[in-house]
Amino acid sequence: MASFPSADDLRLPAEIDASALTDVPEGPPERILLTGATGFLGGFLLADLLDATHARIHCLVRAESAAQARERLAGQLRARDVPEHHMSRIDVVPGSLAKPRFGLTDEEFSGLSRGIDVIYHCGAWVNLLASYPILRGCNVSGTLEILRLATRTRRIPVHYISTMGVIPAAREAGTGVSGYCATKWVAEQLVAQAAERGSPTMVHRPGVILADSRTGLVGKSDWFVHLTTASIRAGCAPDHPGLLPVGTVDFTSRAIVDLSLSRRARGQVFHVIDPEPLPFRSYFQGLTVAGVDLPLVPFDTWLERLRDLGDEVPRSTLRLAGETLRQMIPAPGQDTGPTAASAHRAPPVLDSDYFRRMLAFLSRDVMLPAQ
Repeated sequence: MASFPSADDLRLPAEIDASALTDVPEGPPERILLTGATGFLGGFLLADLLDATHARIHCLVRAESAAQARERLAGQLRARDVPEHHMSRIDVVPGSLAKPRFGLTDEEFSGLSRGIDVIYHCGAWVNLLASYPILRGCNVSGTLEILRLATRTRRIPVHYISTMGVIPAAREAGTGVSGYCATKWVAEQLVAQAAERGSPTMVHRPGVILADSRTGLVGKSDWFVHLTTASIRAGCAPDHPGLLPVGTVDFTSRAIVDLSLSRRARGQVFHVIDPEPLPFRSYFQGLTVAGVDLPLVPFDTWLERLRDLGDEVPRSTLRLAGETLRQMIPAPGQDTGPTAASAHRAPPVLDSDYFRRMLAFLSRDVMLPAQ
């Protein structure tokens, strides 16, 4: 469980202050900094920013070399069917969110600040089982460095990609909340303080990020994908009463980009999810309609079936199933606040064809046993 943050973690350093700075030029951004571009959602943000703007995109990437970083980014674009020539608009910034100034020299850090017009901060260490102290360096200190960069030379807008998991983190003050959700909640507090000091900010809170509606592409390391494949291997699904705040990854990414390009939305917090939550049972029933035999069984029976699979289900997935799943599913009737869906394009329909595309991808990628 999380070891909740200290008072110091929740206090934005005094030097991070945009009140006396000049704004970046008006108009569409010409140079964007994106963190987390090698991740699942971040890869879609990279593709959508390339499509929606004419900007050069600087990607902060942790890698052994710039060449390795470029190849990882190129792989993200290939997976999303983005033409290779778009790589000409991408610049690699080798660095780490966990290091002061991302590991850059002071001169390089200031030069980066002078050279960008907007920041999309999607990078994070996503681990629902790790404690707050373990994740703090990347997720909290990394956000501090982003805010430091955004106020180093000019007043640079910051789009912070958070999570719906901050809602229980805020309500329960750390009791029973995952370390990951706690770090994202703390980072939101820092972003809010930066906004009070003049930084143009916007917070985007995705829910459970589902497969791409067009191709079925999933995040291979995603916790919910692991629970899905484990359930298919076990031949049953949990009869759980909860509701899932969801959005397909393509919908989530495009909604974030659309909102970010609307100046009227500055300073707001958006829940980037479908307007209607997805009943947990309905998700697994969708897989059943798509051709997988997944009878609903009591939660404890499901857990026992997972344990019976032995080495087929990693120990970490069992822990997620037994502990984290209960934390991540909001209770029925929980207020979900403003959503991006109602203001922009309609979310994709999660019909049987959608689930068939997802299952086909899982099978092609050998994440499921041969039928």
